[in-house]
Amino acid sequence: MNGPQTPEEFCRFLWHQYLVERRYDFLAEVVDPALSVIGTGAHEVSRNVEAFEAAMARESGEWNGSFLIKDQWYQTTALSDGCCLVMGELVVRESAADGLPYDLHFRFTVVLRKGDGGWKLVHVHQSVPDPNQTQDEFFPHRMLEQTGQQIIYNLRHDSLTGLLNRLYLTETASRLIGNGPQGWLLVLDIDRFKDINDNFGHPFGDKVLVSLAQSIKSAFSQAVAGRVGGDEFVVYLPGEMSQAALERLLARFKGDWAEGQQALRAGRPITVSIGVSQCPRDGADYETLWQRADEALYTAKKGGRDQVCFRRGGK
Repeated sequence: MNGPQTPEEFCRFLWHQYLVERRYDFLAEVVDPALSVIGTGAHEVSRNVEAFEAAMARESGEWNGSFLIKDQWYQTTALSDGCCLVMGELVVRESAADGLPYDLHFRFTVVLRKGDGGWKLVHVHQSVPDPNQTQDEFFPHRMLEQTGQQIIYNLRHDSLTGLLNRLYLTETASRLIGNGPQGWLLVLDIDRFKDINDNFGHPFGDKVLVSLAQSIKSAFSQAVAGRVGGDEFVVYLPGEMSQAALERLLARFKGDWAEGQQALRAGRPITVSIGVSQCPRDGADYETLWQRADEALYTAKKGGRDQVCFRRGGK
């Protein structure tokens, strides 16, 4: 193989070819007959070259994405003449066919043997850092505490989108409305969502919901937001805010949502209708504000969809 010859440069080249270029053809040139591989998944163990080649064949046939290497470091230790160990860490971002980014952080150790043709892989071991283990621990002693926190989180949040669920949104928004005299409540609904599920399938419909939730979080970062039904979302913005300021946030949301649709590649626009009510003008409690915003949403749907309607005085 023509290329870098130091162990570190060899490993950098190796990860670049495999993760970024997605090349499988060159792997046969760099593996030692005694190769073994342990990956990050429970099933990712190749005890010999034949098992490794079979795993690579499956991967190349089932996945056609690629990665961008965001950060990396390497350290080399000589084991003997012509044999060394390289350990390191990579942070990468996946660019998959579905357009949804995914960050991966893993560590590795690689054993290399020097031959006539250059370095050969003898062993590869990947691992993922345990997020439950803090810097001052040998073992994740706080796992039970964090598991309890995770249970509480799951009780309060929608499992698909990560937004608040209906029950906890109602509780949180009601408390905010009781503490402050002013605010805006928005009800958002995806237009013809049933057609999306029927034409593209429910897994794609889930991706639409996740992408919309991300746009809501991005545009209304200071708000309380939740998923209250299949494709219905509620956003409450507490405090003083003019209608003009709210409309600027809505424009930001629509721009973010337009970008999100490019990644979804649905082939046609996926529109959202929005109903808006204001506290205390349209109601002084959560249920009344939600009802008034829902009435405005109905007006938006009836008026042709893909628009924002205010309960009173506005568009």
